[in-house]
Amino acid sequence: MNIQAEFDHKITLVREYMARKEASAIVLQRTDNFAWATCGGSSHVNTATDGGVGAFVVTADACRVVTNRIEAGRLRDEELGGLPVEMSVIPWADDRDKYISGALIAGKKALSDSPLAGADTLPGDFIDLMMSLTPSEIARYTALGADTGSAVEAATRAVRPGMTENEIAGRLARECYDRNIVPIVALIAADARLTSYRHPIPTENKVEKTAMVVVCGRRKGLIASATRIVSAGPVSDDLRRRHDVCALVDVAFNASTRPGVPIADVFNAGVKAYTDGGYKDEWLLHHQGGPTGYRSRYYTAHSATPGLVAPNSAFAWNPSVTGTKTEDTIITLENAVKFITHTGGWPYLKMGFGGVDYERPDILIL
Repeated sequence: MNIQAEFDHKITLVREYMARKEASAIVLQRTDNFAWATCGGSSHVNTATDGGVGAFVVTADACRVVTNRIEAGRLRDEELGGLPVEMSVIPWADDRDKYISGALIAGKKALSDSPLAGADTLPGDFIDLMMSLTPSEIARYTALGADTGSAVEAATRAVRPGMTENEIAGRLARECYDRNIVPIVALIAADARLTSYRHPIPTENKVEKTAMVVVCGRRKGLIASATRIVSAGPVSDDLRRRHDVCALVDVAFNASTRPGVPIADVFNAGVKAYTDGGYKDEWLLHHQGGPTGYRSRYYTAHSATPGLVAPNSAFAWNPSVTGTKTEDTIITLENAVKFITHTGGWPYLKMGFGGVDYERPDILIL
């Protein structure tokens, strides 16, 4: 599937969705929704916000991007290249929302993913359109996964005692940008901080022995997540036991994530693995992950999550047992789970589940 076919497919999905909702226009201003609709187009300038510099407006007979004169050239040349999209370019001092409300959706029943006068809120089930990846998206995601795995492993291999977490984060950022990846999440924890915090943003804390490196990397709108851990010298028996159980939980989650399986059943399989491993309450200390794609997680799964695993969808499960964690990104193919951030160049533990052996990342010993 080429980009034009992917775009046509997505616009058909959007218009069918509009018909079901009895709407005549949809406005996508979030950067993740914009990236999905434009087959990887980036409307970011400030990565610290979900709002973009372009709004994608779909009606029954047109697709249009509304932006200002500052952004129009880049969006047209680098993000929308060749797509049959009209552009409305307004002065940078004008109010984009007011223009959309007055010139494009006035008199229409419109749905918007961000607050917009004259439009109703886009329902949450819009993400269902984004879940099943097209063949071209799977190809882009697979390439991103390989590069993300390579980046996080290169950064983790470079860890040495005495380095600060910020230094490690800087190395991780370099490895990502060298591969045309934006590291939208970088979590680094060394030693005591690894056992104390589940979301350890990097600090000036220095590595004594053990460090965890976590990344969510974005390219063409898609996001791949992975975690790796390194130790300067052999790990303790306690950490060895904890990491082995964490890997078993990881396999239970990932091996259970098959098209058509209730997501609640997948979650419960992971929780059971915690209990079977002797750490039954650890899942209460951090979310376990969920479906991913154009967001780091569309939502975090739990035991009452409705719905089924969609075919050709992406998930990133991230089980943790205090002091350790495992995480990779997968795509749920028809007859297999594809670990797209698995590089084959890391030490692995072989874990069996349902008669199939899986390789899960071990702790790298320097």
